[in-house]
Amino acid sequence: MAALLPLPNFNLMKMDKRILSFLLMSFGIVWVITGVGILGLGITTASGTSYIIMAALCMLAPAIAAAVQQHVFDKEAWTGLGISVKNTRWGVLAFTVLVGVCIVPLSLLACHLLAQAFPLVGFGEVALTTDHMLATANELSMNYRGAPLDAEAVEKLSRISPVLVLVFVALGSVGGSFTVNLPFMLGEELGWRGYLWQRTQHWSGVKRASFTGIVWGLWHAPLIAVGHNYPGHPVQGILMMTAFCYAVGFLFDWTRSRSGTVWSSCILHGIINGSAGAFMLFAKGGHPLFGSVAGMGGIVAIGTLVALVVLLDGTYRKQLL
Repeated sequence: MAALLPLPNFNLMKMDKRILSFLLMSFGIVWVITGVGILGLGITTASGTSYIIMAALCMLAPAIAAAVQQHVFDKEAWTGLGISVKNTRWGVLAFTVLVGVCIVPLSLLACHLLAQAFPLVGFGEVALTTDHMLATANELSMNYRGAPLDAEAVEKLSRISPVLVLVFVALGSVGGSFTVNLPFMLGEELGWRGYLWQRTQHWSGVKRASFTGIVWGLWHAPLIAVGHNYPGHPVQGILMMTAFCYAVGFLFDWTRSRSGTVWSSCILHGIINGSAGAFMLFAKGGHPLFGSVAGMGGIVAIGTLVALVVLLDGTYRKQLL
């Protein structure tokens, strides 16, 4: 992986001022939203609807920054953001869907294998069995609802094969990424794979994907610091989220580059967000920094997918260097 995804040097002093302006707005809006929400209103990850609303508003920040930078400051056409549906290469988008739905199953497999190899690290226990699924679902119900699953829910869930549950969740995540989740995914992607990709498209693929992935990961810092994704590990969580975004950023850069528009990256983003919950049904006891989709296990799985995509797509492979 280190050879596949090298980390280039970046000189901020020589960087395009338009990029710096866009990043200042993207980060600034999020810091204002989270500052008011966390420090002013006392919102935490345990605040339920209030936290969801705050996180959703944060997701819109890159799109707002992209729109202001593109139209007000740069005075350029909206088409530069890659929003033309008719220019989308639908074959690439379809392949992107396939890649997206593979992330959770591969993350489960990676955590299982890593747990066998490194039992003391914290990759947790993974099992595609009905008993394991029911036990985990009951545990999640206690954590989020404060009550165990009722008898009817247990009976219905026990009738469904764990493999089918994974399939249903994957299909649901695909459907959601094309519908209800699309505006929120566009909120981020219009910035990272819209404006920022536009300004860095002349860079090598490795440099572009690396830079965007690191920026994207650090942008999550305020939410990670209060427990999002990695509860109880604010500093390590920011580092792990940056590593995760760096790795998965190559998949996003690939689909954006090859599809021609931001819509394929929006779909990939929606599938990842929509299917991640299925991971928790079949994995338990894992440390959030290791045994999760956004942890080391997920990074290994995504690294495998990146390697496969680069191997199969010669056109993108030539763009990397």
